[in-house]
Amino acid sequence: MKKKALGKGLKAFLPEDYGILKEEKFLDLDIEKLKPNFDQPRKHFDSKSIQELADSIKKTGILQPIVAVPEQDHFKIIVGERRWRAAQKAGLEKVPVLIRAMEEEQQIEASLVENLQREDLNPMEIASAYHRLAEELELTQEQIAEKVGKDRASVANYMRLLKLPPSVQKMISNGDLTMGHARAIISIDNPERQENLAKKIISKKLTVRKIEKLVSQSKNQKDNKTTKSMDPDLMALRDELIEILGTKVNISGNSDKGTLKIRYYSLDELNRIYEIIKGDYQ
Repeated sequence: MKKKALGKGLKAFLPEDYGILKEEKFLDLDIEKLKPNFDQPRKHFDSKSIQELADSIKKTGILQPIVAVPEQDHFKIIVGERRWRAAQKAGLEKVPVLIRAMEEEQQIEASLVENLQREDLNPMEIASAYHRLAEELELTQEQIAEKVGKDRASVANYMRLLKLPPSVQKMISNGDLTMGHARAIISIDNPERQENLAKKIISKKLTVRKIEKLVSQSKNQKDNKTTKSMDPDLMALRDELIEILGTKVNISGNSDKGTLKIRYYSLDELNRIYEIIKGDYQ
């Protein structure tokens, strides 16, 4: 009866489509038999948070079993590495574990989704997890959003962080830059300028509002400079496109040839622009 109750609680914790088999086994396992999953999205474990969890475990034990899969001479943790680390600190010799047989794709999905739903990853860990779901499991942004309970625009914004220079990504991972800072930096096209602005934010402790204002002023200056040298006919066409599409449009070149750039800031916005353009040709 005890085992059955635990099984029911686990199914509420993890969806049933993660490949649970009849042969799954619940047991108290020697803690050294467990090994971390190096492919999991969480790369940073806060020592203070782990210690707080360890203190809690000393008082109440582990209330939620660790989920693991057999691998060679040990068991690989799929869900619950924080609990495992805290249990080590608490001095536990055995921990409650649910052993499951899971395909590799199911392991990836369970590990990524479980961590994302806990919402305590840093922005770069979230971005990388979304990218892995998209690349390794071939999920669309909309499917990812459904699995983690977010809207598609939020998923798209996090994935855009991966386009930032590695140095800026590190600043975000370390907590030196917030998600708000990052979104403002992303709107700048030049990687060198992105890095310089990131350093300026940290050194001068600039707020997100201040950065958004600086970026906006910089863009306006650039647009004004471009406008002065633009052919009047091209300028009129650009303004008309801006009005029709409802987003930023740039035209560079002359009446013979050039480049048209249409900006979008989320997948939803891209779909909206696409529908407008497609509608004109139907």
